Amino acid sequence: MLSIHMLCDEYRKVAHRLLSEAATDIDKKNLIPSEILNDLRNEGFFSPGKSDLADFLCRVRSLAFYSPGVAHSVLVNASAWLAAGRPEEEGIYALSVTEPGGGTDIRSSLKTSAHENESDIFITGEKIFTSNAPYADYFVVLALGSGGPTLYMVPRSENITYSLLEVSGLRGTGASIVRYRNARGKRIGVPGKGLKESLSGINLGRLGYAAIALGIADSALSIIVKTGASKTIFGKQLIDYQGIKWRIASIYSRITLLETLVSDLAEKGKDNWIIDPTKASIAKNEGARLAQDAAWAASQILGGRGLELWSVTERMQRDARALDIGEGAREVLLDFIASKAVKAHSSL
Repeated sequence: MLSIHMLCDEYRKVAHRLLSEAATDIDKKNLIPSEILNDLRNEGFFSPGKSDLADFLCRVRSLAFYSPGVAHSVLVNASAWLAAGRPEEEGIYALSVTEPGGGTDIRSSLKTSAHENESDIFITGEKIFTSNAPYADYFVVLALGSGGPTLYMVPRSENITYSLLEVSGLRGTGASIVRYRNARGKRIGVPGKGLKESLSGINLGRLGYAAIALGIADSALSIIVKTGASKTIFGKQLIDYQGIKWRIASIYSRITLLETLVSDLAEKGKDNWIIDPTKASIAKNEGARLAQDAAWAASQILGGRGLELWSVTERMQRDARALDIGEGAREVLLDFIASKAVKAHSSL
């Protein structure tokens, strides 16, 4: 079995060509330029149905080396596509689940409604933190139908408006407040099962966050090694100091361990995209910690240059922090993981 690291080599070259010079501008403007979106489409990054799960996670990791925001946009597209039941419609998807009232307790905060008659379905409501809103051809929306929470697919129209949010991390992913005003759509899920169906996309999102974390850690470790080899302190290369070597060893070891977990989950869900929710939660939480530690270490080794606004390492720190919040807050997932651990060990 090829590891994700081995699979990513070719995608890293594509990501370098598309994003190495554009990543800072995307971060500043908080939008992906249309020409880069088109290139990503042409390269298959927004076509998860043409990839297996391992291949897709490689793509996400490779993009995150340069722009975690762009990687997140690609990930959200796949999460929405998966929650929608892997539809055949080509285009960019947005997953519109979270309400202004909060994202942790989705059921009690769900106010967006679906009015169904004999021939049409109309969606009305407001969603927050809907990524890909500026780019989406289709919105996968969780709304209250006659049978309870249900998933609907709503094509972009004049009845959908959005306001871009000025987030501090994962910029460029198009996170927005989206308003639906009698927007025509179609039911794509089982009535009343929308929450459960949306979890398939959320589990992919959590595993995808681990892939983004690997991309951030890859980039950070590259900076640490290159800077350490280029700096001489008190007559000795910085990389030869034991403290630097141990930090490199720690980050590399944790990358390898997380890579192994992600590779295992990707292999098991290779064709059906079914992902173990507990292990995906573990991968997300451990990935966020790894990305944060690696980003801080890269900033530290650069000294004052590591604190420059809009620099690579400053962006890394903002993006790494966002991994603790999106797709389920760290504390919520820790409670979930703990419940699984207690159940597994209660009879030992």
